[in-house]
Amino acid sequence: MHGQGGQTMSDKPLPTDLELTALDPVFREHPHDRLDRLRSEDPVYNLDAAVGRLLLTRFEDMRAVLADRSLSKDPRKVPDTPRRLALMADMPQAFEPSMLHLDDPDHKRLRGLVSQAFNQRSVDAWRARIRAIAKALLDALADRGSFDVIGEYAAPLPITVIAEMLGVDPGDMRQFKRWSDAQAHIFNPARSPEETAELRAAGQGLNDYFTRAIDARRGRRGDDLISMLVAAEEAGDRLSAGEIIVTCNLLLIAGNLTTTDLIGNSVLALLRHSDQRAKLCVHPELMPNAVEEMLRYDPPVVQVHRFALEGREVAGRKVHAGQEMVCSLLAAGHDPARHSNPHGFDIERADTTHLAFGGGAHYCLGAPLARAEAQIAIAALFERFPRLQLDPQHAVEHKRVPVFNGLEALWVHAA
Repeated sequence: MHGQGGQTMSDKPLPTDLELTALDPVFREHPHDRLDRLRSEDPVYNLDAAVGRLLLTRFEDMRAVLADRSLSKDPRKVPDTPRRLALMADMPQAFEPSMLHLDDPDHKRLRGLVSQAFNQRSVDAWRARIRAIAKALLDALADRGSFDVIGEYAAPLPITVIAEMLGVDPGDMRQFKRWSDAQAHIFNPARSPEETAELRAAGQGLNDYFTRAIDARRGRRGDDLISMLVAAEEAGDRLSAGEIIVTCNLLLIAGNLTTTDLIGNSVLALLRHSDQRAKLCVHPELMPNAVEEMLRYDPPVVQVHRFALEGREVAGRKVHAGQEMVCSLLAAGHDPARHSNPHGFDIERADTTHLAFGGGAHYCLGAPLARAEAQIAIAALFERFPRLQLDPQHAVEHKRVPVFNGLEALWVHAA
């Protein structure tokens, strides 16, 4: 039984808002202990009574919310709360009107301008280049007895791919990666003063970089994404230079950090489940299904949200206009009502349905690219290092950053 505000009648209260984020050390390493309890005791849980943020932990509830196009992604459309105002004042770029925080018709307009670069045909054309990038990174690790999969492989691969797609000069790649890495703190309310300074400097650096790149493309076009967006702007396609910059920043984060986490989480899952790794080595054709299972089992994004613009009911709970519904993507893939043995990892699972890429109008634009990069990167890593194993000298720790679900580092022995 539970009482007002999601209070359980047992001696142990339900977890608080912060106890359901990566800022909490227990949740960071063992999230499903708490998410399973919420799904059982209070599946539409009031995270914050003052604000009215609701956390959903059942798969079907979340699927319905994400598919409902009457719900909003735009925080400007709901009444401001002290919490949201504080976040916006601290880091306004996290709330800039990008595709991530826009509703139609603006969302549809911006998405339509870049979607062609991320469709299946375009991504398939990049597969050979992704393999070449993976090979070069692995070549550099060939003589290493031990290395960090995240820092030396899973992070540089997707940043190199998205940078090349954007048309970043190879000579700028090192600085570009530093800026990109600093962007990981954009959703972290517990940033240190140093991390906040790094984030602000990175944001300014990227804005200045993209401004210069836009100016350069006006004089000479390439076949990159920035050239494509500049051409759309000059063709009068209702696209401003500011929107180009915001879109490039979004693509950088979405096309980099989340794919790094997907690759890292996948490698860890295979190293911890040697039977599944052995099966994949014998049957490489299972890789596409294996990546879907990885997305279900340990998705790179913790949660996504929607706002109610009018009163409604969700899973038997009344939701008021302006309330935020937070969908736990971590919980969605482990709902026993959807998946048998939900905490098990099985690359041959018949039903790998997941919500790792969201749903509805905001279904992840880069899903085909993320899948391709993960499939190629994981296969190449284990082909090069067939006896790869975890390095016991280094503990496996998850990042202390809310929203993203990934590893600080993943140290391995190559033989």
